[in-house]
Amino acid sequence: MDNLYTITGIVVLAILCIGIVVYFMWQNEFFQRRRKAKDLPDSKKADKPLGAARRMALMNGYQLIAPACLAKDGKLADLDFIVVGTFGLLCVKCVGRGGSIYGSAGDAMWLQVKNDDRISFANPMLEAERDTRLVRDILFSAKLKGIPVETVCVFTNPSASLALPRSTGHYTVKEFRSLLGQSRFLQERKIDLEAVCKALRSYVTEKK
Repeated sequence: MDNLYTITGIVVLAILCIGIVVYFMWQNEFFQRRRKAKDLPDSKKADKPLGAARRMALMNGYQLIAPACLAKDGKLADLDFIVVGTFGLLCVKCVGRGGSIYGSAGDAMWLQVKNDDRISFANPMLEAERDTRLVRDILFSAKLKGIPVETVCVFTNPSASLALPRSTGHYTVKEFRSLLGQSRFLQERKIDLEAVCKALRSYVTEKK
């Protein structure tokens, strides 16, 4: 009889445990469905990368231009900030889109799947290449030649799912922080930081 009670107790306990597990799994799925994917507002999307860049600039005596939306001859470089250092220029474009992001380096348009919406948007990597060309043109017009210019694209929304090949060349916030720590950003070149900043700031415009 004692054995029967023991077996019955084990079975009841097992059923109870299974019920608890199923309940919490259902709760998790329920809240996942209710949690709506959201884009970060433009005023917030660059906060974390910009904070990391400020610390890096302060430590090395570099300059920072933020915001850095530049306009010249009808062309626009929609950048969030630029680090100006002895290594050259690091231009940063931040993307705060949420949901799932699909695309590859050569695609003209990428896809954002957010809740029930499918949204096409211009490939930010190609936009970054265009922005780089405009920054170089500004420097050339100011007779500042031979200055390396690099533009990176950072996805800053922590809830975004990036279905992008690693060869695309994009960064997450964590990867961007690691990038700033690379030794190439400590290279000493004969760059007049004040002249570069003056040239770039003369083309800064408000983002539309």
